[in-house]
Amino acid sequence: MMSGSTARRWGRVACMLAMWVLGTWTREVRAARRDEAPDATLRRFALIAGSSEGGPGRERLRYAGSDALAMSRVLQELGGVASADQVLLLEADRGTLLAALERLVSLVEAAAVPGLRRELVVYYSGHSDADGLLPRGERVSYDDLRKLMSRVPVDVRIAILDSCGSGALTRYKGGLRRPSFLTDASAQVRGHAYLASSSADEVAQESDIIGASFFTHFLVTGLRGAADTSGDGRVTLHEAYQFAFHETLARTERSQGGPQHAAYDIQLAGSGDLVMTDLRGSSARLGIAEEVHGRLFVRDWGNQLVAELQKPLGRRLSLGLEPGRYHVTLERPSQRFEAELVVGVKGGAELRVGDFVPVTLTRTVSRGGVVTDVPLARESSSEGRADLPSVPINLSLVPPLSTSMLWGGGGLNHVALGGLAVRSFQLRGLGLAGGLGWVDGTMEGAQVAGIGNVTGGEVLGLQLAVGGNLAFGGATGVQAAAIVNYSERAFGGLQLSVVGNRADAQMQGSQVAVGVNMVERLTGAQVGLFNLAGSVSGAQVGFINVAGNVKGVQLGLINIADDVSVPIGLLSLVRKGRIAFEIWADEVSPLSVGVKYGSRTVHVIASAGVSPWKGSWRSFKSLGVGVHLPVGVADRYYVDLDLSMGGWTPQLFEDGTPNHLYRLRASFGWELKRRFALFGGLSLNAYKPPEEDPDQGVTWMPQFQTGRGASGTRMWPGLFLGVRI
Repeated sequence: MMSGSTARRWGRVACMLAMWVLGTWTREVRAARRDEAPDATLRRFALIAGSSEGGPGRERLRYAGSDALAMSRVLQELGGVASADQVLLLEADRGTLLAALERLVSLVEAAAVPGLRRELVVYYSGHSDADGLLPRGERVSYDDLRKLMSRVPVDVRIAILDSCGSGALTRYKGGLRRPSFLTDASAQVRGHAYLASSSADEVAQESDIIGASFFTHFLVTGLRGAADTSGDGRVTLHEAYQFAFHETLARTERSQGGPQHAAYDIQLAGSGDLVMTDLRGSSARLGIAEEVHGRLFVRDWGNQLVAELQKPLGRRLSLGLEPGRYHVTLERPSQRFEAELVVGVKGGAELRVGDFVPVTLTRTVSRGGVVTDVPLARESSSEGRADLPSVPINLSLVPPLSTSMLWGGGGLNHVALGGLAVRSFQLRGLGLAGGLGWVDGTMEGAQVAGIGNVTGGEVLGLQLAVGGNLAFGGATGVQAAAIVNYSERAFGGLQLSVVGNRADAQMQGSQVAVGVNMVERLTGAQVGLFNLAGSVSGAQVGFINVAGNVKGVQLGLINIADDVSVPIGLLSLVRKGRIAFEIWADEVSPLSVGVKYGSRTVHVIASAGVSPWKGSWRSFKSLGVGVHLPVGVADRYYVDLDLSMGGWTPQLFEDGTPNHLYRLRASFGWELKRRFALFGGLSLNAYKPPEEDPDQGVTWMPQFQTGRGASGTRMWPGLFLGVRI
């Protein structure tokens, strides 16, 4: 039995241990709360625009769109910009750019909450000159841009312009160049910051080698962590600018366009670092060890250069990347090394010196007699390989009972077969499982499972399951499931399911479901009962279609959109569309009323009219579609082309025998005052009388008959005149 003194000693030890644990836990909670406080009080909005065309005489840019997408991704992944708070414009013109800024005014005003600090980031990649931006050759002056940005009710406004001569923006009203700013950590700044990729008299350059413009390429690299000189896991505006400035200048000093100097105008009051990106909350990080030094080139598995930086010796770096497989090249004078690794969804990856293998260099002599080192392709010997250890066949009952565990659980599988479940670190081939198929890294090939498939990195191929498919990396190919398909990153291909499909990022392809389709940005088609999308370039076909901006067709019973090119449905609600009420008289009915609703160019027309006939009144009803074409200055004149189908009933509120009246109308309108117009025009009419009463007429106009018998189709030209409200 323990003595009393011994018990008291152990009691004191336990008490001290409990107090130590409680104190440690309290400090961690307070630290976490301090870290989370800025996020809880900050909401950041972004307008990202790219425009390749600059008007006559200006060369089409190749990477304006991809630059905009790269900036969009880094702000959403690490910059605290929610997808609902971002407006992405590809091939923007002046009208869409100005309309997007107006939309942000409403969006920010709706987010007004006491104690919430709001910030605005405007990024533009395209043509410009010393006087303003030139999206598709249509000028937006720097003065107008500043005024429009000032209307957005935010505390901080950040403009980033990657275009020729954009430095003229930073000289407006005595913009100052300062060696540093925002050195406090309280994050209570107010004002504006304007960054330009080039000075007022310089050209902004893009490169086929890096597949981007120099400035955006290095700015995005910096925002992903390369600019984090303090090592605190956050990249401030000052750090990002300094990194992009020096790297852009270094890469363009000997280029054909000459050295390119980024410029800025900072007018910020208060104290605090203006943090642009925060890597601390990102689990998909590539850590670069202190001993690694030289120029690093990081490419994804699609050979796209995603980061480039000069890594100094003795400094540890972290890059926030999308989950997937990466190829890293390290260059030093007369030396070149390469490595391959996987950045997982959880835990990331660490790049060390031992991960690199040397690449053979061969010395050559140019025609001028200068001896140079030219890197060759990696040799195919076993010593030159940096691939993961290969476990060709992974047989599993349920993880961890698998053959891969004999080799440490990692490696690359070409065939993965599982009873209840099978789990692979990487899969390049075929995976089959009666229950669950799981790949931590990238999957190139096909996964087929009875319950579901989960892939942490890139998916290139097919995922087929009775239950559901989840892809947390980029996906290219087909997802087919009875219940649900989900893709967290960009997806290219087909999602097919019974219940629903969801893609959180950009999708190029089609979503087909009996139930619900959801996607943030779509280039292609959605087919389902309910279709929900942020922006669409293509078509939505379903019972109910809901989207932001639709460059294409919405076909459904109910269509709802901010803006749409062609809405076709019984009810189309377009916020930026048109709704007009018309009253007119024609050769069929002395009084008709109708409503036109839809987009600015395509509308649905529903109408009803009355007409006296042989001592009683009968009614006409019709439904159709039409096109609205503004003409002249300020759209005071217009032409409408409408095609409708309807019929008449012998009494006002009774159904009659089947008959059909088809009408093609061309009307010319003149807007006398705002929201009031006169219109008139010509029509071409075709009438199919009821078989029970083929002598029934609908008009006093002369007619000619097509077809044989008394019930043949009758046609005639018509006239109409009315007013529009």
